[in-house]
Amino acid sequence: MKLSVPYYSQFVDIDDSFWMIRACGATSLKMVAEFCGATVPDVVTLCNEARDRGGYDLDNGWIHDYLVTKAKEFGLEAYRKEGLVDIDEIISALDAGNPVIVSVEKRVLEQTRFHMVVIVGYGRNVEEHGSGPEDGVLESSTTSHLSPITCLHYHEPESTNKEKGQYRTCTQEVFQKYWRGKAIFITK
Repeated sequence: MKLSVPYYSQFVDIDDSFWMIRACGATSLKMVAEFCGATVPDVVTLCNEARDRGGYDLDNGWIHDYLVTKAKEFGLEAYRKEGLVDIDEIISALDAGNPVIVSVEKRVLEQTRFHMVVIVGYGRNVEEHGSGPEDGVLESSTTSHLSPITCLHYHEPESTNKEKGQYRTCTQEVFQKYWRGKAIFITK
């Protein structure tokens, strides 16, 4: 199951070098808000406004409450949750036709950084494909609705290749390992 969510890259779709490495929150919001039918400015405009309004902190990154507020300013319903321990609410949102912004850990050169991606679907009964199991890249094939969910599809805003950044797939196990238990739910 995959929702037809528009894809934007924080590297390909913006030309501001300061924001390129910091724009995951604004890029994720743009994808979800446009999916919900909102008219959304370009990512750099979203980023500059967030900085000016306290929605982006240079030390800590994107303020989730700000992203919720901004979604509401676009005329959408939005709320955030923390402390989630399973993917049940994410799956319910997807089944209702709504992608979900989630906060994950990203590890680079022995540093842990926080990052945001958009969950756009899920699959059952996966088979290995792509770069290999170490990066959790898999291909799914949906079978029975009774089969357990084994993978999640997501849009990775931090991709330099739009084809490779959209509809990426990871196992549920890999997702649970790096997910921070935080999600932003946005609907029409």
